[in-house]
Amino acid sequence: MKEQILSYELTLPQRIYPHLDKLFSVFKNQVNSYIPKLWNEKGFKLLSQKGSAVGILKKEFPTPEGVPSRVFRNVLELTGQIIRSQIERKEVFEKLLKGEEVKGYSKNFVLNIQRQIENLRKKGKEVNCYFNFPHPEFDGQIVITSADDNLEKGQFRRLKISGNFLGFSIKVPTHKGWEWISAKKLIPERLRRALMKAKEVKAVLIKKVLLKSGYSIYRLVIPLSFEVKEPEKVERVLALDLSPSEKRLGVVVLVEGEKVSKPLFFKTQMLRKVERLHFEVSNLERKIDNIYNSIEKTAYKREKERLWERLRHLFVEQKLRQRKIKQLRKEILETFTNFVIAHAKAYDCQAIVIEDLSFKEVPDWKDKKALRRFSQWFYSRFASRLEEKARIYRSKVIKVNPAHTSRVCHKCGKEGKVEGLVFKCSCGKYDRDYNASVNIAFRMTKPKAQRAEGIPGRSPSRLVQVEWKALLSFISLSKLLAWLRIVETSQLKLKKLLKWVYSDKYG
Repeated sequence: MKEQILSYELTLPQRIYPHLDKLFSVFKNQVNSYIPKLWNEKGFKLLSQKGSAVGILKKEFPTPEGVPSRVFRNVLELTGQIIRSQIERKEVFEKLLKGEEVKGYSKNFVLNIQRQIENLRKKGKEVNCYFNFPHPEFDGQIVITSADDNLEKGQFRRLKISGNFLGFSIKVPTHKGWEWISAKKLIPERLRRALMKAKEVKAVLIKKVLLKSGYSIYRLVIPLSFEVKEPEKVERVLALDLSPSEKRLGVVVLVEGEKVSKPLFFKTQMLRKVERLHFEVSNLERKIDNIYNSIEKTAYKREKERLWERLRHLFVEQKLRQRKIKQLRKEILETFTNFVIAHAKAYDCQAIVIEDLSFKEVPDWKDKKALRRFSQWFYSRFASRLEEKARIYRSKVIKVNPAHTSRVCHKCGKEGKVEGLVFKCSCGKYDRDYNASVNIAFRMTKPKAQRAEGIPGRSPSRLVQVEWKALLSFISLSKLLAWLRIVETSQLKLKKLLKWVYSDKYG
């Protein structure tokens, strides 16, 4: 059994926001007062030791006057977490200075440190010591609570579940000193189900979220611990090849041993709307530039006022369309992610297999417009969002090497030719993305020796009929129909689905 921690959020009532503002201000000031004192070799050496940051730092710093001991413990724990996150960066920095090869770290992590070094050199500063970098500053957007604090009778925060309501209390600074404030929230159905299945409730925290409107809200984050039984052997997987363009979002296949299902081509009409809105935004930009030129040329006051009024109107229209683009993108991403997870759960797949693609490794499709408008943000968000959703539904996402998945035949293992969306081989013709998705699955299910070469072994493909009965056993018909308004598949059209539901015919 493996422990899995999932977090659930509840927005706190606005009446307690003034008190939380004071609490967050205390936390921010306290943490930022200790970080500079630990920004040296001695501080890093202290926190390199094993054990809790509280136990180590409590010997170095006395409890400040007017701050409760439990609050002080949380301040020290947060300070320790920030400094410990810098110890790893320091190790990479020293290796880069010595010219040593850096292994075991992500590319972006190493590149970020390299940019910091370059920026220091541009400013004419020495880079022989990591502490020449400015020390990090805590932004004060989070308050943690101690894990060893009792859930219902804690000294700093208390959490009590009573029927359909969750009671939350926390100590905050007031003009009279530190006092308790309380809030009561109705427990959402999703959280209620999670609480019933959870092994235990971990230490809660409060975070401050800045909204687009400029206002801030406070959310209570409740981490729950679950026991997850991992499959001894991954036999059935759902393989996904991402191909975001105006024609499709991706191709999915089910693979179990040597058996491979028919492909599912995920499409959406929303991409056309996104492209149309981009075209309208470009037209508005040209109009705005023309009006600016007209304002500079005209000498009449009344004409300038009219043009400025027209300009304000165009800015509003432009902002409105940009907001629509953002909403559509989010809607497409969320629905597509949900659809992939639903298929994995419906067919009882042990894992979802995708390519390990970074932003720089995005394929260079011929459709430059679609690549620019859609795929750039899609690749940066899809993988992380899929992993988040998979954790909620207790599924597993496995990333594999993407090299040559579209160029190698899934049947014979030989290299073929790719012409548009068609893959040609001596075995026959296949859809390019279907061939890639099967190869992605084989990277996971085949032996490591074969995966390392990037060429799957020879395996005859026997098609397995995909039954939509399984999908509807996992999600409701109404939800499925709502999803299909955004994402559709070539095997499941709306009319056929309704006909199938009423006739009770499967396959």
